[in-house]
Amino acid sequence: MSMRTASHPWVSAILVGGIACSGGTTAPNSVATSLVSVSPIGGVTSVAPNTPIVIAFSHAMGSGMEMYVSLHEGDVTGPAVPGVMMWSSDRMTLTFTPTDSLKSATAYTLHVGGGMKDADGNLIDMTAHGMMGGQWASSSMMNGAGMMGGGGPMSGQEMGPGWMGSNGMYGMVFHFTTA
Repeated sequence: MSMRTASHPWVSAILVGGIACSGGTTAPNSVATSLVSVSPIGGVTSVAPNTPIVIAFSHAMGSGMEMYVSLHEGDVTGPAVPGVMMWSSDRMTLTFTPTDSLKSATAYTLHVGGGMKDADGNLIDMTAHGMMGGQWASSSMMNGAGMMGGGGPMSGQEMGPGWMGSNGMYGMVFHFTTA
């Protein structure tokens, strides 16, 4: 018996094209990019003041998404902590290292924007792996007076498109206290 192969160029093009298009920088369409872990998790106490903040995602994140992560002294309306954001080489892990050690016995709040996008431009899912001690950031939490209120402490700084998720919340906040 002889075996016949496809001799039409378009058959080969479809096969090669189908294989080439099946891969991407993030997940297949059925699996959304998600927030996998946050360290320290929300609600934890006695965090060492020199601990870096580490956020992991299930797939590569888009360029510039680090601008939608902030650390605040106190609650989310408190002063932002200066530091350096650094992505892992695969853009799946973001590490924030404060410029100076955090203050001892002090409350801090990590804010992760809900409008962050992966490398393919898809919004991330912040609920796929549980909330990790976090809570949704509402407009009243962000400015103390709601979206239409009188311009509370945040005055909309962390309430734009990269912060707002598909559920109408401004991402998640994770409160922790240093040792």
